[in-house]
Amino acid sequence: MKQNRLFKKFLAIFVCLILIPFLLLLLYLIFRANQLQLKNDLAQNENLALQTMNTVHQQNELARNMCRAVVQNQNLVDFLDKQYETMPDLLYYRTTIRDFVKVTNGVSDTKLQIYLENESIPMGFGIFYPMEYISQTRRFQQFYASDAESIWLADEPGVPVARNRFHSQEKCYHFLHKIQVASRCIGVIDAQVPERAYAITDLLSNRILTPKEWGRCQVYNYSGRELKAKELREMTAAEGTGYDRELVYSFEKNPAGPFDILVVTSRSGITNTTGLLALLVPVLFLALTTGFSLYNRQVIRDIHSCLDGMEMAIENNFEMPRDGRAEPIEQALQRNDEISVLASRINYLLQQIRTLLAQKIQQQTAAKEAQLLALQHQINPHFLYNTMEVFSSRMELAGLYEESGAISAFCRMLRYNMNTKELMTTLADEIGQVKYYLAIQKIRRIPFAVDFDIPKELMGERIIRFLLEPFVENSFKYRGTASPLKILISVRDAGQSIEVTIRNNGQTLTPQRMEELNQRFRQAPATVKTQGEHIGLNNINSRLKLFYGEEHFIQVGCENGETVFRFLLDRQAPAAENPPLL
Repeated sequence: MKQNRLFKKFLAIFVCLILIPFLLLLLYLIFRANQLQLKNDLAQNENLALQTMNTVHQQNELARNMCRAVVQNQNLVDFLDKQYETMPDLLYYRTTIRDFVKVTNGVSDTKLQIYLENESIPMGFGIFYPMEYISQTRRFQQFYASDAESIWLADEPGVPVARNRFHSQEKCYHFLHKIQVASRCIGVIDAQVPERAYAITDLLSNRILTPKEWGRCQVYNYSGRELKAKELREMTAAEGTGYDRELVYSFEKNPAGPFDILVVTSRSGITNTTGLLALLVPVLFLALTTGFSLYNRQVIRDIHSCLDGMEMAIENNFEMPRDGRAEPIEQALQRNDEISVLASRINYLLQQIRTLLAQKIQQQTAAKEAQLLALQHQINPHFLYNTMEVFSSRMELAGLYEESGAISAFCRMLRYNMNTKELMTTLADEIGQVKYYLAIQKIRRIPFAVDFDIPKELMGERIIRFLLEPFVENSFKYRGTASPLKILISVRDAGQSIEVTIRNNGQTLTPQRMEELNQRFRQAPATVKTQGEHIGLNNINSRLKLFYGEEHFIQVGCENGETVFRFLLDRQAPAAENPPLL
């Protein structure tokens, strides 16, 4: 498509509604530049302050959560409270405690150490110590004797909170949490957060910003200039956001945390280019017009690429180009805006059309195969039924009642299987087919028990044929050493669908085999082809996807030592609304 009417409309709209008003408002915008710049500086400072405060709060909350994890582990608390015995507790100490230490102290820079009143617990794993290892400062003693559950303490020069710190070469903040049994305190958990954990990555300069301590306040200085004590006092005099001629700052008091937070950024300076903007209006006019024209032409060209791609697909009957040429729509997909989204949606629709056409061809092929199969099965089937019934009658006269019943059940299964004119059947008929199969299996003298957990109101649900019996046959094939073999077929109402579950106590699947089957059933393409002479689980999985959709497939699991197969079936309209297969 080579028309440029849309390009001319865009250009006219740009000149009349955008460019001319912009030129008229240019002087006013220059006048408002300083006010807007200040707002931008305040917004940037607030964003940086929010990022900084969130990072600090996340570190503090991580320390609290790690301590809570210890206190909420009742088995661990009971172990730390009771008298340590050598043999019974050694295994628990070397296994469960060791795993706990690995998980707890392996998630972040925050490390846990536990100080206990129970001196019978041996030190170990760099986490368990007697109470004497924690510094008995006056503030700690006041906390330990109070009703408070936790407190933040910081290392002071020459007076660390703990003698055995993980981060021995740097300053740490300590979140101390009591371990209590009833009203009795048995120890303290120390979550040690190194000062470097509170460093922030400056997204503007992509550098690590380490805070500097000023009293009880940590200063995050994004301005790059040295701050004086007088300036810091003025910034921390009141909580909130403020500014002066050169700096913008945000101050938050954090009484529940280890320190208060001050975030400082620079104000943008006024440059000489602001005064020259009025002189550059003609140049700006030409640049904007040229730039918009070029961009507008590119947008229109990419829209034409989408339309040309659709036109090419229609000309090729929605097939991929056979001459190796790339579709025109591929050019629009390289963009990063709404045009690329439009192109991707058009490309997706074209692919879906191709998929639907391929499925239509596949379904037509399956219908033809079913017609041929039906013609093959119509070669006087009544002769076969009647002959088998004669065998059954003669066996019954000879006293072979089980064999006669098995032959009769086989005849019913054969009649059901050869009725290929109907794609759908009822759940009750499928259950009857399973019972016929079980009647045949009785003559093998294999001990088994099959139960059905199906509500009566679901027995009339219409489903595709040959779904349940192959699962029962598979259970007998892989029964292993189960004696008796137990099979449970259950169906439950799932709203717009019904869920079918078949479980057996036969040979269990290894996790690798289970994962292999689930991946095969989930990713296998729906196809009308079958492997071998029998209808297997792969056949069922393909028919589920062909009839109900790609999201319907067999799921394999293991519950209580039993192998479990599950799948969902969408509910169908009554029989009168479902056309036959042929």
